[in-house]
Amino acid sequence: MEKHEASADKDWKNLGPLAEFEEKGRHVLKIEGKQIALLSTEAGLFAINNRCPHEGYPLIEGTLNDSCTLACNWHGWAFDLKSGEALQGRDPVRTYPVERRGADIWIDLTPIPPSVQAAKAYRELEESLGEHDYERIARCLCRLDRAGVAYEEVAAHVVRWSLPRFERGFGHAHAGLADWIDLAGADKDLRLVAFLEAIGNFSWDALFSPPLEVPTEPLPWDAGAFVHDLEAMDSGMALARVRGAYHEGLRFRDNKQAFLDFIFSHYAGFGHPAIYAAKLERLSAQLGEDVEETLALQLAQYLCVAAREDQIPEFRGFADYLQVEPGTSPVPGASEFLGLSVRNAMAQAAASLSNPTKLYEALLGAAALNMLGFDLDLQHGVSQPIANNVGWLDFTHALTFGEAVYQHASDSPAYWQSGLMQMACFVGRNSGYVGAPDIAAWQVMDKADFLAKQKAALFNMDEGDYIYGVHRLKMVCAVERLDAIVSAETSRLLFAALNRYLNTRTRQRHPARAAYQASQSVSREG
Repeated sequence: MEKHEASADKDWKNLGPLAEFEEKGRHVLKIEGKQIALLSTEAGLFAINNRCPHEGYPLIEGTLNDSCTLACNWHGWAFDLKSGEALQGRDPVRTYPVERRGADIWIDLTPIPPSVQAAKAYRELEESLGEHDYERIARCLCRLDRAGVAYEEVAAHVVRWSLPRFERGFGHAHAGLADWIDLAGADKDLRLVAFLEAIGNFSWDALFSPPLEVPTEPLPWDAGAFVHDLEAMDSGMALARVRGAYHEGLRFRDNKQAFLDFIFSHYAGFGHPAIYAAKLERLSAQLGEDVEETLALQLAQYLCVAAREDQIPEFRGFADYLQVEPGTSPVPGASEFLGLSVRNAMAQAAASLSNPTKLYEALLGAAALNMLGFDLDLQHGVSQPIANNVGWLDFTHALTFGEAVYQHASDSPAYWQSGLMQMACFVGRNSGYVGAPDIAAWQVMDKADFLAKQKAALFNMDEGDYIYGVHRLKMVCAVERLDAIVSAETSRLLFAALNRYLNTRTRQRHPARAAYQASQSVSREG
């Protein structure tokens, strides 16, 4: 019978003589919901968790490589029996103090304090992030949860971890994190999947990014000087001013206008600046204001490096349309924007700017019609210039950007003009890749049922690189939110477009095309 010895801070238990253990040198102890492997070697008596931290196979069946190393026979992970550290593999195994007292064996089952568990799990998490060890990231999340750390707190830690590792700053991983949290809601199982996928995205993106030197010394916050720094693409100065804003006690809500004034003065970054500003606010609410400075620094960095598309010939007229008086012509229907070039789409939109909300619906509907007419065969072209490369993600941004425009312009109507002209740019830039839209083939009859199925599918999708999965996530979430603010007809188009996008192939890799275009590019290098 098990005997107990009480102690103020230890939980030693007397296991008795354990005759079978003395005979074989191995024994599985099942006690208080634990399964512990006891091993007697030339180096002494050891007790470890019987479940290998890799995939849970019993370590009692392992091979003693020497008097103090045990290897799991399933996948070769090996552990130091004294410390529990992994000598081959990654995660350590829990060890327990064990000793002989006379004929009896005693074991200390004192729980590890949650703070110690959490600190250890955070160290392991950072190791797994650096290697993009997806399964290990999952185990670390579970260990942190068991230690009482909320997933949101872990996500905030990962965001801060990413600051010096993301050369381009704010990105798809951030945007996806905001939508994953909203989508999972309070469901415990879904939350684990959501945070795993989001944090995995941060890990993956860090693998391929050069480091970022982040200024530590603040400069006084000055909105005009900050916008000037962004225009000059001077990230060192811009980030130092963001540091200064938070040093002075300001929050994003206090300097948001400076960010948005810059964002809406350009057609840049394929619409991402406006999207990311909206996601920053959402993440601040979800993860807490303590992480907001990091997010603002990353957004400022992105704005400094984002492509300035309004400076290339196709979109150069954009700046002029920011200065025109809003036109009073009747708003054309969504279909009347189809086939228009960027220049003509902007001209047609400018003529109706005095009715921004109706024009917004028309442009959103036109973007949906473009998705319904996208010639999917164009994804597979090989012998073509880089300018003709096109895929689904060229189309989805029009809708996710449209959602961001509504959020920002509803709060500050001055941003409607720029937002609508940028939406016209999206409609026009995709017109050359579109045939006749087939609405009937993709019409969604039961929107609630459709959304429920698509949301459920997101939690077990297999869409290759994170970039493709996160766009499916953002599109499902965007269309659901847009459905609450648009007319029934625009909603019909949005759901049909989403249905086609989710249920047709998205080409991800183009080996032949990449080889052809590389050879053509190199041949012109001189």
